[in-house]
Amino acid sequence: MQRIILIGLRATGKSSVGREIARLSGGTFLDLDDAVAGAAGFRSAHDAFVALGEAAYRALEATTLRDALKPASLTVIALGGGTPMAPGAEAVLESARTGGWTVILLDAPDEVLAGRIRQAPGTRPSLTGALPDQEVAAVRARRWAAFERLADAVVATDTRNPTEIAQGILDSAA
Repeated sequence: MQRIILIGLRATGKSSVGREIARLSGGTFLDLDDAVAGAAGFRSAHDAFVALGEAAYRALEATTLRDALKPASLTVIALGGGTPMAPGAEAVLESARTGGWTVILLDAPDEVLAGRIRQAPGTRPSLTGALPDQEVAAVRARRWAAFERLADAVVATDTRNPTEIAQGILDSAA
C-alpha cells in the first residue's frame, strides 16, 4: 500500500485530504498536529503552540514526526504547515522518502488560503501577527523552497473537494 505524507502551507487541506486518502484506500491516518497536541497534553495544536512557544512546539513536532514514521501500519500522515521547518524535520522527511514514503505538497493561491484562515478564526495561530493575506505571502516566501525540495509532487487544492483531490492522488500513485 502507498504511504503518503502531505505537506503544505496552512489551510491547504492536508488534514481533510489525508482523511479522505485513508478512507478511500482503507489505510490509516495520522494528523501530526493532533499527535503533537496530545504529546504535549493539550486539546489542540493551537493551544500547544501558544503555550509552548514556536521553538519548543517545533522541537516536539520533529520528535513526533520521527515516531510517527516508525509503525508500518500507518499509511497517511498530514503534517502541520510548519513541520518541514522544524529542526531536523527535513532530514527525517528525506529519510522517509528513501524508505518508501511519497511526499505530496498541497497548494492553493494565497488569496484562497487567506480566505480559509479568515473563515476559521482562532483555530490557526498567527505566525507573524499580520493579517491573513500578508501572513500567507510571508510564510510562503520563507517555506516554499524547502517544500518544493521535499515534494515528490505538487497538487492544487483550490478547484476540487477533498474527496476528488484524494482520489486523484491515489490514481496517480497506482
